Amino acid sequence: MAVRIGLDLVGRVDGDPDAALQKIQDVLRARPDDPAPTCERVEGGLLVGIHPAAEPLVFEARGSALRLSANSATAGPGFHRHVVELAESLPVRWDGGGDSTGWRDTRDDDALEEVFLDWLGAAAAQVLELAEQGASGFALAMPAGIAFEHDEAVTTQVGPRSLAWLEATRDDPRAGIDLFPWWSAARDAAYFRDLALGAMWQVIRWRAPLAAEERALMDRVATWIERAHGLDPTLELPWAEQSELLTYLQESSLRATRAHLKAQSLPPPRIGFRRRPVRVELSGGWSLTVPGELAERWEERGTWVGWDETRSVFFNSFTAQGDGPAPSTDETLKSMPPLEGDELLELERDELRGIAAISEVEEDGQPMFRLDAHAAIGAHAAIGTILFIEPADREWALSTWGSLARR
Repeated sequence: MAVRIGLDLVGRVDGDPDAALQKIQDVLRARPDDPAPTCERVEGGLLVGIHPAAEPLVFEARGSALRLSANSATAGPGFHRHVVELAESLPVRWDGGGDSTGWRDTRDDDALEEVFLDWLGAAAAQVLELAEQGASGFALAMPAGIAFEHDEAVTTQVGPRSLAWLEATRDDPRAGIDLFPWWSAARDAAYFRDLALGAMWQVIRWRAPLAAEERALMDRVATWIERAHGLDPTLELPWAEQSELLTYLQESSLRATRAHLKAQSLPPPRIGFRRRPVRVELSGGWSLTVPGELAERWEERGTWVGWDETRSVFFNSFTAQGDGPAPSTDETLKSMPPLEGDELLELERDELRGIAAISEVEEDGQPMFRLDAHAAIGAHAAIGTILFIEPADREWALSTWGSLARR
């Protein structure tokens, strides 16, 4: 669906634009919101994260003019209301208009919800039509950059949805408002439940935390479940997953005891796209399928790293350039440094050509296996390294390298 639901506000600020952005950042960071706003200064602007289901707000300063852009479609009408009210709390003199829904001018909550319902019903109808034509792999209101595996028709931020859900939503869009993690204006029990569900489905690695950041995230998600339960003890909550999280945290507490007791009568935990492999978008248009439980980070110079306690994957890419015509795939591969190892392997699939070398090495006193790999499609080159400790992971390493693709 090409319809944009969001804000494009223009206003005026006093004084230096950098000082105005700093003042906005200070105001936002002082807010008692949960989750707390995150702020990142960029050249000429400010990116502000308000809710994990939504793209960051974009503030751009040019002289005394300030622009605020926000996409509300992925989070819901509650998010849209919140951003309007947040903007009006800032030290900015906003011009009129700039709200694609009209809510800023009318404050008509029913009309605002109808905008989202119209979009949702039309999106469900469009997906069903494409499915009838044989298409698959649908996603609704999902961020770019990753693809999850599941057994249903559509990926959403709060779990997969079936064809039956699509049909019900097409016929009555209110049947599908569970797609939006922030529907109502209030930060009620459903708000905190859906915050937790979004993180559980998309972000949580279902294993013991490897770093302080993972531990903090698990604790935050568990706290959202507790807040939801406190606000509405009758609300259905993911107690089996809550019990699993608190077990990973090795927590002995009242909330852990409550979760473990409630989970006893429930089926085993099932929430979490990252219980399966995920396909991650990398630099240069390349992508790779990796275990969902791998931690991830981007390093300087564009290297993507995924790792757990016994495995690591490193990836980077470049485009070969020269004075003459663009090089062929074979020419690009030959221009890369030769690979050496105990075993050399080749990869060939459609236009893609690759070569890899496996060797036994030692890193910080730990014996391990190392797979170094090069691949190319025309002038577009990929460079990868996979480290693993257990010999049984050899097939996993080869499968990971073999999943390399370029859009």
